[in-house]
Amino acid sequence: MKRHAFSLLQELLGLFPCVALLGVRQCGKTTLLQELLPGWRLFDLEKLADHDAIARDPDLFLRLNAERVAIDESQLLPALFPALRVAIDSRREAAGRFVITGSSSPELLSAIAESLAGRIAIIEMAPFSLAEAYELPPSPLYGLIAARAPLLDLPSCNRA
Repeated sequence: MKRHAFSLLQELLGLFPCVALLGVRQCGKTTLLQELLPGWRLFDLEKLADHDAIARDPDLFLRLNAERVAIDESQLLPALFPALRVAIDSRREAAGRFVITGSSSPELLSAIAESLAGRIAIIEMAPFSLAEAYELPPSPLYGLIAARAPLLDLPSCNRA
């Protein structure tokens, strides 16, 4: 099932070095990662081998894996966030390098805000919408918002 957030993810990867997909458990974050373009490497911090590979030396891991890296369940390794800051700052102008996911929590948002402010875009995911479940296109309102249409161009129920 295609998530409406996929096109937003693609757009933000063209603008930011890192994009975070945050949301409640089982809302489709990992599935969205699996839809990324070919060539992306996915690491899952719930897998012991992946966790060990990154946790041993996060800075070295990100130097060796500097492009098209997706890290699922990032909240399981808080040391990842300062290492991501260093990796991003080494090539600040390069967009679309990293995607991380995590379960929404105040601790995770705080870690991201402290380490990655200005370097990361955040997509807050929710469970499937009715439109997604029925495979309907996103509302045209999303396009107007994405295009930053003037307020007067937005549909309103209050117009006379």
